[in-house]
Amino acid sequence: MAHRTAWWTAWKYGMLVGGTLGVCVGGASQVALAQMSKPGHLVEQTSSGSVNWTSGWVKATGFGAPPANSSAGQGRALAQRAAYTVAVRNLLEVVKGVRIDSATLVENYMVQNDVIKSQVSGFVKGAQIEKTNESPDGSVEILVKAPLWGVNSLYDPFLDQMGMQDQKLPPEPASESYTGLVIDARGLGVKPACFPAVLDDKGEVVFGPKMVDRATAQKDGMVHYMAAPKDADLSFLFGEGTYVIRPVQAAPPAPPRAGRMPLKIKGGDKAGLLKANIIISSDDAKKIREDPALSVALKRSRVTVVTDPL
Repeated sequence: MAHRTAWWTAWKYGMLVGGTLGVCVGGASQVALAQMSKPGHLVEQTSSGSVNWTSGWVKATGFGAPPANSSAGQGRALAQRAAYTVAVRNLLEVVKGVRIDSATLVENYMVQNDVIKSQVSGFVKGAQIEKTNESPDGSVEILVKAPLWGVNSLYDPFLDQMGMQDQKLPPEPASESYTGLVIDARGLGVKPACFPAVLDDKGEVVFGPKMVDRATAQKDGMVHYMAAPKDADLSFLFGEGTYVIRPVQAAPPAPPRAGRMPLKIKGGDKAGLLKANIIISSDDAKKIREDPALSVALKRSRVTVVTDPL
């Protein structure tokens, strides 16, 4: 009994930490399965860059070459400036193609609203340089990035458009309550968006932007997207089935967005022009609507959507 205080229950994404010997609640074979089929980042590649819908970064690369007959120092500076200019221009093209909801791209809003156009342009110009590569010939490649959510992010111009308000967040429910929602949307062709909706089979909204606390969504994003192989069993990737017991050698990892005991459901179909909304069964919709703990979790944007890799 004295030694039990030296053991913790830690959230796992299918791996044992630090090489310590773990005992999986469901057995060693389940640990092996989780190790092989763990979810990963959902990254959408475009011709100009990429959008990481899991970490919340939009990225693009630019290339610049030194002018002929320039000195080494001057040529490098001019190449860097050119590379950054091209990278920011490419980043804008990536941002224009980001789905805001299931009907509208960023570019659509920019065409219709001059204020949003100005805000998005300013957001892109504030891009951070993540990496710079210099070649022996003086050419330079620069990778820039900008946040989807968080401080000074792409979310900012669209929160009012989505009707998001600050919500009254009650205390956390009892420990035996559902801590969030995991939707398995694999095989449906669902596309990620900043502000998607979950609908029942009658088209009524079960989860949408107006139900989420504005500050929480702005900080962490409205939905947490992940990609998983089609053969991955989500019961061992999310929730109690992923727990292991190990000696205390470091602080336990933080739980995932949907918490340690989420309700896991299967999506039925996609909806919307841009295929970003998810339709679920009437039975699952009823479970969500009638569970007070889930209502609180949804306000805190504790929703994970698992899709096929893009």
